[in-house]
Amino acid sequence: MTSPVTLPAATVTAGPVRTSTRFGLAFTVCQLLAMIAMAVFVLPHGGSPSDPALERGQSVQEAADLYRIGNFVFMAAGSLLLGFLGAVWARLRRADSSGVLATVAVGSGILLALIWPMAGMLHDVALETAADGADLRILAGWDAVAPFGLAFSVFARVFFIGAIALGLRATGKAPWLVRSAGVIALLSLVGSATLVSGALFPLLALSTLGYELWVGALAWHWLRDGR
Repeated sequence: MTSPVTLPAATVTAGPVRTSTRFGLAFTVCQLLAMIAMAVFVLPHGGSPSDPALERGQSVQEAADLYRIGNFVFMAAGSLLLGFLGAVWARLRRADSSGVLATVAVGSGILLALIWPMAGMLHDVALETAADGADLRILAGWDAVAPFGLAFSVFARVFFIGAIALGLRATGKAPWLVRSAGVIALLSLVGSATLVSGALFPLLALSTLGYELWVGALAWHWLRDGR
């Protein structure tokens, strides 16, 4: 009978796992840059929410190319999270040999990389519909797809950061990341009620910024930890 071979910690995180971890940093940087670019160069063309729906729809249609470019960059930046999931799986498998935490984190991470970026694709569909002659007031209403998609993604986000936080606590590593994960999860859940009341969107946006920074801090911690 052949006994299993246990690789040293330095070998476990070498090569592919470290590359995967760097995707966590890339996700944070690219998401922040994409959000800033959208806020500065694209969203102002949509007018104010208090403007008449027809006027907002016309403004969005006139800037349709900018919106398509912004949506593409937004989708690409969000998809970078998929590259980080390999490191998440490897780290959590070491923290929890049952594989439960790794399974929950990877499953919810896949949903995170899909739900909110998909809002960009749905908005592209709305742009195409308007270009084919649909009522432009409908296009104005489609502006809600991004915040609603973000609010829906919160439920996957809570499972994602929750599973990772439990893994960190099991290994006794980075207690500040564990504590901050709890705060971000709570703010995110309250912000998810944007689906009910738009007045809660600022809290949703704040928790999203915190989540993206948290992922970057986690990736940086794992790279520096080197084990």
